[in-house]
Amino acid sequence: MKQAIKIQLKIKLPLIYKKRKPHITLVYPFEIKNQKTLEKHIKKSIENIKPFKITLKGLKKSKKGHYLSLAIDQGKSQFMEIYRNLNSGILKNFKNPKILRYSPHVTLKKFKSKKEIDNTIKDLKSQNIKFSTKINSIQLLTLEKGDLIKSIKNFRLK
Repeated sequence: MKQAIKIQLKIKLPLIYKKRKPHITLVYPFEIKNQKTLEKHIKKSIENIKPFKITLKGLKKSKKGHYLSLAIDQGKSQFMEIYRNLNSGILKNFKNPKILRYSPHVTLKKFKSKKEIDNTIKDLKSQNIKFSTKINSIQLLTLEKGDLIKSIKNFRLK
């Protein structure tokens, strides 16, 4: 069974994928048989993290694939701490090999061409897009074929 660890956001964003809710991925898809060990690792990884506020601000485009995302402006250090804690121990071998340096973000959309993404960025820059929300938990997602969500388990920050 394939799983991933993410923070799902309850905010409305422009252009967001229709089939995906806004989220920030912390651990890319992985398979761990021992769920008790996995849950223990997640709980230990966040045991010293208190709920925190984030601000999403600043459009970014990917170097490959024409993806448009919003960067984390406030709260980045907390994300990096959670990311480092989670991607250690039993999950240390599940980092995405295509991503050399993790930078927390929310993907808005994948475009078909460079021209399309550049035009969209030009249009959106004048809107000064900025969202804030409080992070109270992280989620362990169990995935089905096509990365559709089968179940979600919440882990509260203390």
